[in-house]
Amino acid sequence: MKIETQPREDHQVQVIAEFEPETMQDYKRRAAKKIAKNTKIPGFRPGKAPFDVVKRYFGEEAIEKEAIELLIDDVYPNVLKEANITPSGPGSLEDILSTEPPKFSFIVPLQPEVILPDYHTIRKEYKPEKVTKKEVDQAIENLRMSYATAEPVDRPVQEGDLVYLKLKGRLVKPDEGEDPDFIHESPLQVIAGKSANEEEEWPFEGFSKEVIGLSANEEKTIVYTYPKKSPLESLRGKKAEFTFSIQNVKAMKLPELDEEFLQSLGDFESAEKLRETVQESLEAQRANEYDQKYFNELIDAIVDQSTTRYPPNVLADEVEHILEHLKEDLAQQKMDLETYLKARNLEKDVFIENEVKPAAIKRLKRSLVMDELARAENIQISREELQNAVAQTIAQMSNEIDLSAVKTNLARKNFTTAVTYETAGRLLNQHIKDRLKAIATGEFQAEKEQETSGSTEEVEAAAPKTRKASAKSKKAAAETKEEPHPKPEKKSKKTGSETTEV
Repeated sequence: MKIETQPREDHQVQVIAEFEPETMQDYKRRAAKKIAKNTKIPGFRPGKAPFDVVKRYFGEEAIEKEAIELLIDDVYPNVLKEANITPSGPGSLEDILSTEPPKFSFIVPLQPEVILPDYHTIRKEYKPEKVTKKEVDQAIENLRMSYATAEPVDRPVQEGDLVYLKLKGRLVKPDEGEDPDFIHESPLQVIAGKSANEEEEWPFEGFSKEVIGLSANEEKTIVYTYPKKSPLESLRGKKAEFTFSIQNVKAMKLPELDEEFLQSLGDFESAEKLRETVQESLEAQRANEYDQKYFNELIDAIVDQSTTRYPPNVLADEVEHILEHLKEDLAQQKMDLETYLKARNLEKDVFIENEVKPAAIKRLKRSLVMDELARAENIQISREELQNAVAQTIAQMSNEIDLSAVKTNLARKNFTTAVTYETAGRLLNQHIKDRLKAIATGEFQAEKEQETSGSTEEVEAAAPKTRKASAKSKKAAAETKEEPHPKPEKKSKKTGSETTEV
């Protein structure tokens, strides 16, 4: 067997394999025997018809086609082994260059490759904001508000009131062909002067304050210009006129933080205990949000500086993975992909090319870089850590869903295997993030320097003390000493000036 390889730009390799001439004759006879076994030939038992009879019945071309399939099935693994190729997926037969002797051209997808940057020089401060007393107060206020009762009042609106109104909105200077009326007398209810998220307040930030001081049946018109960075993209930089009328006003009666209310929330011993729990919850939420943003920026910086190469089949798998997830999400909303694309007025091919494929490329690069980081940093998960995490995950799931449906041994095994894989991936990602954080904040370098310093001290302490050489021995050494070879020039390493800030 002769092997030739030719790398391609798409991270695949062309492999040309040539075999001895007699190989084809041998496989033609095997092919004829297979054909004879699977078909009925008058006068012969299955598989017993001679080669010439099979050839006369089915023709040379049919036998040759079957022979090529048998040959490729048998020799392809040896071709890869001979060419020293570990593929990332099934290869394809590109061309049959000749049959006498057999000579085939294969296209084989290679394993993805990643070249990481010097990420140990990346520095990024880790400094999440602390939860303030005001934020805790607001969270408790929101909690009380969710249990509040509303009572009609006959007075002007005060801060904290529940206000029902009707709202109209129109653009002062609409674009050509644009409908100026973008809100057609729509009912709306607001808590006067308060919003859970002012930046997302509808129809604009601070609107709930505009109702304060008005009474039922009163009307008000205001003009507002949307900022250029408004979350409402279609209204950025545009001036709009809003007219609203108050329908009715209700005062919100909030429950007191008494024993009855505290027990209804979860049997809290005191208002202070509730406050501690709320603060811990806010701190955990703040930490999770900060960590997600921190690591996304950090990993994106490493991905941007990395070189990744992968064949088309790997990207195609990632595209399919995203589509499957989208279909699952849509199914939960009682919708299929076809309906979703129709609602967005999109063709499937355009949707995949413009939206799914870019997302798949980003996910694939990040996944490959994360895998390479784990390998480069020798990050591993101990058996004990994985077992404990899996047990904890299953225990948590048993509180949320009914696991009694997993009845058969096979179903339980498949369920446990799926949980184990998911948990292992999550633990590995967390270990990678912890290591990257230690590197980016300088902690990892400091630990290494400390370990090196400690090792040096141990060596020095263990080294035997030497006696001072006598003057006579020094003189003798000086007389016999040869001129040393010039030492190689050492390049100093800069630790501060060469770091990369993210």
